[in-house]
Amino acid sequence: MTHFKLTRIKTIAFVGLFLSITISSHAQVEKFIGRALNTNGELEFIEEHKAIYKDGQIAFLETTYFDHDYQKIGEIRSDFSAGSRFGSYEFKDERLAYVDGAKVFADQIMVYSKKTPQEAVKKKHLKRDSDQILGQGFHPFIQENFESLLQGKVFKVKLVLPSQMDQFRVRIFPINEKDGRLTLRIDLDNWFLRLLAPVTEAEYESDTRRLVAYRGISAISNRSGKNVPVTISYSYPQQSVAAVSQ
Repeated sequence: MTHFKLTRIKTIAFVGLFLSITISSHAQVEKFIGRALNTNGELEFIEEHKAIYKDGQIAFLETTYFDHDYQKIGEIRSDFSAGSRFGSYEFKDERLAYVDGAKVFADQIMVYSKKTPQEAVKKKHLKRDSDQILGQGFHPFIQENFESLLQGKVFKVKLVLPSQMDQFRVRIFPINEKDGRLTLRIDLDNWFLRLLAPVTEAEYESDTRRLVAYRGISAISNRSGKNVPVTISYSYPQQSVAAVSQ
């Protein structure tokens, strides 16, 4: 098992970075912010999220990353027209000039990556299956199965990772509910690889189902090009929901 396959499991981080809200039949937008601290307690990066909902379903999600000087360092944009777990997206790391993403079709998913400006784009087609999760589709999956997770159910799904041109079976399960918060763990289904891979946890408010914390490998690299362990805390500005013109 190579190191890059383990560290790029950080894509799991993307799987839950937006708020599910109750809305009317017209489109609405929700904005929220994440602050990522490294193991030394230093600010590693800031995330700004903008989610657009239509008829109660996620339609579009944009995440922009900033360094501690509030200079833009990357972004990811997801289009959920193929379904809440199948967001076609493109991720850009501007400091490394790295790009990866996926496009969803009726019966397949085309994944691609470009590690350097000089490198040719690598592409691969994967068969589309009902038990897959792609990119930021992780959070809608948790939302849709929140009651079952509260009751202790363990889910096994295939996480599509364009950075690896492949997909990996992972487990999603609750490990604790305390003080009105449910903590979930996401890890590899293979027991041996699980011993080597970093631990990923997501914490939700049990009543609102809002994502409030993430602990795991960073979704975007630092200045040295490394994806480091971080703890991300999320805040939701009051009255941040607004109607969007059709």
